[in-house]
Amino acid sequence: MKNNMAHYKILGQDPYWMNFYGLMILTLIEVLAVGADLDSFAESVGTEEKVITLWILTIIAIPKFIMIAAIFMHLYGDEDSGILTMTALFPAFFIIIMVLFVGLTHPDAASSLPAWCRPGTYGL
Repeated sequence: MKNNMAHYKILGQDPYWMNFYGLMILTLIEVLAVGADLDSFAESVGTEEKVITLWILTIIAIPKFIMIAAIFMHLYGDEDSGILTMTALFPAFFIIIMVLFVGLTHPDAASSLPAWCRPGTYGL
């Protein structure tokens, strides 16, 4: 009897390998998005290139997060995955509320922080 790590399959394959391949493809897309010249596209939509790149990276980060949480953290496919999923998602509500209130109360909050709080100025 073959000892598989998971008792279910994704497209007929081991879920850990399928997750690995999916994460590698999404990472490749992220690397290409950072290296791509999106200046003409950014001008056509009336924004900066770094904003377009940030949106691409954020959109790709969401399925990567779901893939890692579902497979590697066993939030999908295990007998007790329901309670694990609820346990993992419980703090997400508070994190979302915190991020929204910080962002909505002062849109310029990140750039108006004291110099010692801003990234890259840690005095190292």
